[in-house]
Order: sequence, then C-alpha cells, then structure tokens
Amino acid sequence: MTVLEFSNEFDIAYNGIASNSAPPIDLYEKSVYLTRAQLEIVNNYYNPLGNKYKQGFEQSEKRRADLRELLRTGITSNVVSTNDSISEDSQFFRILDNTYLIIQEKAKITSTNACLNGTYVSVTPKTHDEYNSQEGNPFKEPDKNVIWRMDYYAISGGKKNVELISPYTIAEYKYRYIKYPDPIILTDLISEFPGESLSIDGITTSQTCKLGEGIHREVLNRAVEMATADYKPQDIAVKTQLNVRNE
Repeated sequence: MTVLEFSNEFDIAYNGIASNSAPPIDLYEKSVYLTRAQLEIVNNYYNPLGNKYKQGFEQSEKRRADLRELLRTGITSNVVSTNDSISEDSQFFRILDNTYLIIQEKAKITSTNACLNGTYVSVTPKTHDEYNSQEGNPFKEPDKNVIWRMDYYAISGGKKNVELISPYTIAEYKYRYIKYPDPIILTDLISEFPGESLSIDGITTSQTCKLGEGIHREVLNRAVEMATADYKPQDIAVKTQLNVRNE
C-alpha cells in the first residue's frame, strides 16, 4: 500500500467504526498509530504466546513472507573494552544499531587446540537470573560447544553491545536478526507541520510500510482500532477487543 492508500483507507475504516462524530485524525497522528500497530504485530509474530495461532514468526509461509524484509545478518569482530563484565570470561562485542531481535547466533573461537581453533560455536542467550543460578555450577556452565550471551547496551555512547561468556577467546560474533521496523509516515512532517519539530523514530520524510504487502492491512486495521479506542473510549466493544486481540 502507498502512503496515500494507507491514509485514505484509514479514514474509511475509522469513520466506519467510530462514526463521523469522532474527532478527525491528522496525518501525523495516523502515522503514529500505524507505526505503533506495526511494532505490536512484529512483536506478536515473534512471540508464539502473543498471537492467537500460537505460531512463531517462521511457522507459516505467510509469516515468513510478512517479516522477510526485516531479516538481516550481522558479523562483528569489534571488541569493546570495559570494566563492566559480569564474568572474568566475558568479552563485549559491538552489534549493529538497528538490531531488534536476535534469532540465531554463533561465534568463532581462537584456541591453542588445533581442532577447536577457528571453529564456530553456538551462542545461547541467558538472563541474569539464569546466570546467577548456573554460574559456578560445573554441570551448567558453558562448555566448548556453547557460549553464553548476556545483553548489555550502555557502553560507548549508548551503542548496542552483547556480553559473550566463554573460556575461549572469541574472534568473531555472527548473528541473524530482525531489524527494528522503520516507521510508517504518511507525509513529510516538516512541510506538513512547519515549526512543530515532529518526527517518528527520528525520521521526518514520507515512507510506507516496508513489510510484506500481505501484512499491510493487518497493520492498518490494528492502527484504526487503537485510534478508535483512544478517541471513542465509550466504545466498549473496541476496548474489549483491544484487550484480547492477538495477531
């Protein structure tokens, strides 16, 4: 859908649900609702417990097509020096700023053992609670076949980083990820709203949804429901639907 199609169909659906008595919504507000709806759907697709079909984002051809445009690969050997490590075996690596959800990862290790040197080892994410319960337990600590990852994002001006925990020196971290979705903006915000300094995720220029075409109307319908719930709070049916809806 183009930005004009998004805008026109938003108006049609919104007026159909909320009636013409509802307050009008300008292009900036529509852009905000569309962007919020898009992110919610991406989150629900990623988390099987957050959608009515209980499917992960790759469990159907449609889901793969919907989010294909967000898939990226990151490779980094950019080691960050810090004293913030949680373990003496920690190594910090800078990852790409647009990384949103990591879905697969591995790391290349350096070792004096010729059989291990240069091999890729699986990386497993760990929460801090898991680390606290497993650290020091010889039966649960990472072995040569796995590296632990802890998330940490506050080094060097807020750049995104991960903390990898392994007894081996890590030469490279490679991961497949879902990038943070670009906002949907229905007009050039600077020219449409001069002097108001409006932006969405730091972007002001017009751009449509960059996900697969098959998900565009799902995003549109969700955005209309969000707007209706905000501007017509007396509409109990829509409020109830928002509370139980799962994509």
